[in-house]
Amino acid sequence: MFAGELRKQKAFFAVVDAIALLNAFGAALAIHDPAHAQEARLLGTDTRLLFLGVAGVVAVWIWVFRAVDLYRMRAGGAKETAAVVRGCTYAAILSLIVGFLLHFDGSRLTIGLAYTFSIPAVLVGRALARNLVRRIYSNPRITIPLAIIGFNDVGRYLFDQVTSEMTFYEPVGFVDDSPEGRQYHGLPVLQGISSVTELAKLYPCLEVAIALPDAARSEHEDIIEMCEENRVRWWLVPWVFNAPPAGLKVDMMGVVPLLTLRGSNIEGLNFIVKRGFDVLAASILLVMTAPILMLAAFAIWLEDGEPVFFRQTRIGIRGEEFDFLKLRSMRSAAGDNAHREYVKKWIRLGERAAANGTEQDGDRVYKLTDDKRITRVGRIMRRYRIDELPQIINVLRGDMSLIGPRPALPYELELYKGWHRRRLDAVPGITGLWQVSGGNRLSFDDMVRLDVKYIEDWSLISDIKILARTVPVLLRGEGL
Repeated sequence: MFAGELRKQKAFFAVVDAIALLNAFGAALAIHDPAHAQEARLLGTDTRLLFLGVAGVVAVWIWVFRAVDLYRMRAGGAKETAAVVRGCTYAAILSLIVGFLLHFDGSRLTIGLAYTFSIPAVLVGRALARNLVRRIYSNPRITIPLAIIGFNDVGRYLFDQVTSEMTFYEPVGFVDDSPEGRQYHGLPVLQGISSVTELAKLYPCLEVAIALPDAARSEHEDIIEMCEENRVRWWLVPWVFNAPPAGLKVDMMGVVPLLTLRGSNIEGLNFIVKRGFDVLAASILLVMTAPILMLAAFAIWLEDGEPVFFRQTRIGIRGEEFDFLKLRSMRSAAGDNAHREYVKKWIRLGERAAANGTEQDGDRVYKLTDDKRITRVGRIMRRYRIDELPQIINVLRGDMSLIGPRPALPYELELYKGWHRRRLDAVPGITGLWQVSGGNRLSFDDMVRLDVKYIEDWSLISDIKILARTVPVLLRGEGL
């Protein structure tokens, strides 16, 4: 349908953004360098090196824009404006850091001015690009009338998506077996599949979306045959639309289309980037937190003796077991029966089990926060998550990542539904999207959905953002 057109739009907006950024950089240089001293110094460098440098800076900014989802936002509005401000801010900070590391001899004031000009330049450029695209699509020779077969949730969703995007499609109505006289956003609902023939006569370039995922194969074949007879281009929502809890993607093997679930984005080069970031950041964190780690270990030994560390078998990527490390926060003789019961109720009852202190189904939900097995030192460590510092060693060993799904316990897997296991497609993390989005206040299913979203949409920027959201929560002593 219009997926290819949307990709072209994204590429066009990337070019427009690049031009806007070049103008912003040029304006900053002109204002802060009226004597053209910096300009002369830049022009005096090797032309190829200068070109590569400018192209590299613009590429970094475009990459950051992509990371903040700017190329999914092309219709304007407050959300896009906020994303532009956020993207320009991140890109400017990243440029300053890279320039410092590379010992770039440039004026920080010039970069500050370039950042200031970049926001209005990008917004104006996008507004002009949006106006141009809409003018092109409004041409009668380009506009394509679209009818949606199926007045149901899927059909209405398709209509909303088409109208929210900038496309050359103009919806003309729905076709359904429902009674006549119904409408949706001013468009009529025509009764009977035979209405396609009438619409084809009225609109010679008609296309139809067959949004009947629950219909029988024979019904789909009849509709497709009618479209072919009337020279109407069609596209179909497959029955598997209702099957998975996550999105689908289409791959091609030669001319054979293959439908599958969206998979992990932490694969190939992305995995190497994430692992490199983990090793670098974990090494720095281990050095910075070593005094706190030793002090906490000494406090544990004073209050409750040995062992200082708590070791537990956890489930990592693809179901592999690993030795999970924490500072011990409970009495040395404490068992895990209470926690097993809590986990079972959390998975079975969802957010009700996370309410901590309510009666549900005649059973009192176990209070992890009021657990009498926790020592005085352990309570302080848990509040600020000091007990989890040894997991940095797990990160360096490759068992865990700084950011990722919560590492599962072996007895949890017995309660998992099939789609829950998708959270095992990534290396587990010390913190993650779930932890900074509500933690145990969310249901288990909500936790899994956030984990799956993180895995499918991973980017290095998303990891940095989650880390940035984690720090203030820890400093406030809220835990996660």
